Amino acid sequence: MGQPVVGPFCLFLVAYRLNVKLIVKPNKTAILIAVQTVLCLLEAYLISKISLLGKLGIAMFYKQYRFLRSGWKTFLLLLAIQLLLTGILTMAKKRLSHRKVVYTGMSLLLIGMIALWGTYYDFQYTFSHRLLKEKFHLGFYLFWLGWIGTCLFFLVKRAEKGEEPVVSPLQEEGVE
Repeated sequence: MGQPVVGPFCLFLVAYRLNVKLIVKPNKTAILIAVQTVLCLLEAYLISKISLLGKLGIAMFYKQYRFLRSGWKTFLLLLAIQLLLTGILTMAKKRLSHRKVVYTGMSLLLIGMIALWGTYYDFQYTFSHRLLKEKFHLGFYLFWLGWIGTCLFFLVKRAEKGEEPVVSPLQEEGVE
């Protein structure tokens, strides 16, 4: 029998638990992406556990949502959205003034909170969506909570060593 494959994240956790000094210390954004990946795996698993009636409805009437029946396709879509959100917030933090970064982060946070409420409302008061069952619902709630968590992460994150925001000459003089 072959040896089991251990991912780099697992090696990091083992080294951290044993207090081994790492050669490369992962930055906070890399840890965020690792957490997002694990969360997206859980979300995709829960969403793929759609009820039998939901599977029949997607197969017969709502063919555009067929990808939700497949765990790996759902995972890729959710992870791509989370990575896009992380990329937008990272670029904003590097290229915009602090005030604009806060506006961007707060706007995306508000979008996530409204979407979480809208998802909850839709799943509670739309009969066909209530039939999809709790695991399916929980997967989407976790997605929006991950979105909100990512926004909060970037709103409270301090600049790391060697990471300076790019400031245009007009911003240095106080003209925006």
